[in-house]
Amino acid sequence: MILVYSHKITPRLTYVFRQIFIRILELPVAFTSTIEKFVSHSGPKLSYTLQPLGKEFFIKSHDLLFQQGIYETEVEVKNWTGVPAFFKIGNKSQLPFDIFAASFYLISRYEEYLPHLKDELGSYTPYQSLAYKNSFLEKPVVDLWAGRLKDKLNDFFPDLPHSSWKKPKFLPVVSVVNPYKYKKKSLLLKFSDSISSIWRLDLFMLIEQYLVLFGLKKDPYDNFDELVGLFKEFKISPRYFFLFAKNTYYDNGLSTYNSHFRELVKNIADFNSVSLLVSYAAQNESTILSQERKSLKKLIHQPIDRVRFNYGLLSSAKSYFGLLDQELEGDYSMGYNEEIGYRASTAVPFYFYDLNNDLQTSLRIHPVVATEKGLRKFSDKKAFKKLEEIYEGLTTRTAMHIISVSNAVLTANQMKNNWRDQFINYLRHHAG
Repeated sequence: MILVYSHKITPRLTYVFRQIFIRILELPVAFTSTIEKFVSHSGPKLSYTLQPLGKEFFIKSHDLLFQQGIYETEVEVKNWTGVPAFFKIGNKSQLPFDIFAASFYLISRYEEYLPHLKDELGSYTPYQSLAYKNSFLEKPVVDLWAGRLKDKLNDFFPDLPHSSWKKPKFLPVVSVVNPYKYKKKSLLLKFSDSISSIWRLDLFMLIEQYLVLFGLKKDPYDNFDELVGLFKEFKISPRYFFLFAKNTYYDNGLSTYNSHFRELVKNIADFNSVSLLVSYAAQNESTILSQERKSLKKLIHQPIDRVRFNYGLLSSAKSYFGLLDQELEGDYSMGYNEEIGYRASTAVPFYFYDLNNDLQTSLRIHPVVATEKGLRKFSDKKAFKKLEEIYEGLTTRTAMHIISVSNAVLTANQMKNNWRDQFINYLRHHAG
């Protein structure tokens, strides 16, 4: 056990130290503000304060972990031998940066509580984030900093336990908004699809629609049997999230009363992890979220304790409080829909920290590195090559490589099957 001394033990301090030591590095940690207890401790120990007490492992502290409330904080990103870092501290410290304060700033999504611009959905956009502006969005810098801390600790305390290496877990998330592109829809929606194709002069889509409706062609989104088969073949355990909500302007899926849709959801849930893809309306209104959870739970007879937001996480400072009201256990929305990378700069799951009340909550956040929308900004080869480079760059065995795709990921386009083939090869590469 590593004993940490600080002049003041705060909720912020214990939160981020436990995240780095226990959840990232898998090292037990305890805390004290009593100098006598710290001095008499015979095992590994670290002081996190303004001045070293003696010749112990010392890291000079930034003010952030001792503050209460949310304030504009000066952040200047520097180069730490190839890794971006900030909150630079004095020469006496074992590390040149206060990685604990910096990690807290990133993981708590501190910047999302500060004044910022929103897009038309009311979402915090990646382009104003510290990570995007300083070109480290695709790097889990919190985990990289933790690795450097571990190296320093191993040098200082040679008897510190070492964990054997294992590959980080790969977890595909299947987000289902529209299980079918054309079939099983109401007459009104079928007519709407036809008018849309005519309006856009998309003759291929119009022909494809009627080939599907007359049973001459498979619906391009109806890939569930193949997806289930691929995951089983490669021994990969995915999570499925179904939109199970009233149709609105933003969430335009199948009716929750559609018998074919209900049967599909039940069949998938019989042998897979299935939960709720939260609608746009439910992300903004807790009572709607409660209704969607109850409806899906009644259908599949399984607890709905983990969710993902259909449009991604709009705001860390707002959206998660609805999940806390519903006593949900986990979220799979911490990422950006339109950009590949780590929104909280870590690949290791963490607990949501409520900055408004300065306390750790019970909601466990699972970082998502990429969505299908973000991947499709690139060519098929470049997208999956980029994903693999990110995976190979993970340095801790506690990291998770989570990507979100739709059931349309296996859809072949008019001419080629490149995207579909690349996805299957990617699954094969990560076979269990």
